[in-house]
Amino acid sequence: MMLEPSQIGCPLPDTYFAPAVRATEGELRAAAEACLAHPVARFFMQAAGGLVFILDGHRQVLAVNAQVMALLGPDDPSPFGRRPGELFNCIHAVEGPGGCGTSPSCAHCGAVLSLLACQRTGETVEGECQLSLRRHGRLEGAEYRILTSPLDVGPHRLFAMVLQDLSAGKRREALERLFFHDVANLMQGIRGWSELVLEGGATAQLAATKLIHLLDLLDRELRSHQDMALAESGELTPDLRPMRPSEVVAEVRDSLDRHPASHGHTLDLDLAADPLLFTDRDLLTRVIRNMVVNAMEACPAGSGVRLATSRRGERLRVEVDNPGEIPPEIRSRIFLRSFSTKGATGRGLGTYAMKLFGENVLGGEVGFTSGEGKTAFFIELPLVGARAGRPVER
Repeated sequence: MMLEPSQIGCPLPDTYFAPAVRATEGELRAAAEACLAHPVARFFMQAAGGLVFILDGHRQVLAVNAQVMALLGPDDPSPFGRRPGELFNCIHAVEGPGGCGTSPSCAHCGAVLSLLACQRTGETVEGECQLSLRRHGRLEGAEYRILTSPLDVGPHRLFAMVLQDLSAGKRREALERLFFHDVANLMQGIRGWSELVLEGGATAQLAATKLIHLLDLLDRELRSHQDMALAESGELTPDLRPMRPSEVVAEVRDSLDRHPASHGHTLDLDLAADPLLFTDRDLLTRVIRNMVVNAMEACPAGSGVRLATSRRGERLRVEVDNPGEIPPEIRSRIFLRSFSTKGATGRGLGTYAMKLFGENVLGGEVGFTSGEGKTAFFIELPLVGARAGRPVER
């Protein structure tokens, strides 16, 4: 959330990016009536495939097609006068002082950028947009191809925006990229131990022990990718049981011994708190392991990563920090499903999986801080008793 004026010592600006000013009710009504009476605009609304928005010069909705109305549902407020990010429940739409388009994160939004470019040039603009949405208390990722075109209706300069949903294809590509990367790493280990046996470099008992462990990890990876799909559809039910954070941390540390990211890095533990949790051990292990792996991949060899636990009232905070800061221009995209800081070679999904499992399934809060030379990712979870209002175990 944005800082309150009292926290920064001066009034908030109108915007951190796009203009915040909105049309008056009368201006909106006049533009909407002209739009709906215009034959070209009506034909465009009916014939164009995808999600169609007709916007005024303040990026406010004048009309939408049936596909948009179906997506919003019967209980959603009228789209009239709202901005696209407000309709979609983009998590950044509530962060700016003037709604959609006015937060610092909006400077990297493909939808806002394409619309501003269309307004500036008067030409049709194509682009793509990745969104993090909050619907019915759940985090969702969405990707769209965007086409924005000027539309002159009498004295009104309007803008037609068409969104084509790329989410299914992007989701499949990201999952396949991550799946093949992780499975390839495990298969490399299996091949290596098999070759050692053939060359006589390892005893059969040692090799069998290592191979069984690697096959167990392979089975976990297969289930992990199945769980990812179930979690996105809201069909993953956590196996909630009482456990201590130290038990999960021990499992994370053990699994990292064989992970490529751990080479040249140390993991320093600071378990100041070890209260009882009621959570899914496997899913929490994945969340924390992703935090540690991302931290190790983000810092140079020879540096250490710190994993700490602490009490925050009736919640436990697990935090993983590493030296180095996340550049400001990519912070708002960290939890996007298809975004990776590693470019074409990146797997993506690591931070998205943290958010997906940690919040949607485990009911916690996942976030990060970055500044003063370090970055820390965290998950906060309610302690035993906190969910039901009973006394928290000490």
